[in-house]
Amino acid sequence: MTNKILVTGGAGYIGSFMVRELQSKGFDVTILDNLSCGHKESVRDFRLEEIDLVSQKISLILFSPRKNLME
Repeated sequence: MTNKILVTGGAGYIGSFMVRELQSKGFDVTILDNLSCGHKESVRDFRLEEIDLVSQKISLILFSPRKNLME
């Protein structure tokens, strides 16, 4: 069974290093980032959900029956 982890800000400078380290330790990484300081290119090998955590879109992603981030 693969351990899953959700990283906020994972497309930023520090986050992009963190997600690679987590992946090397066997984690299945999903990134939440609004890309205000991050870049898609730095995490193109990871699942990236581009959202702003202070927006209402977060509830649509987390509570939608068609999309489960924890699978």
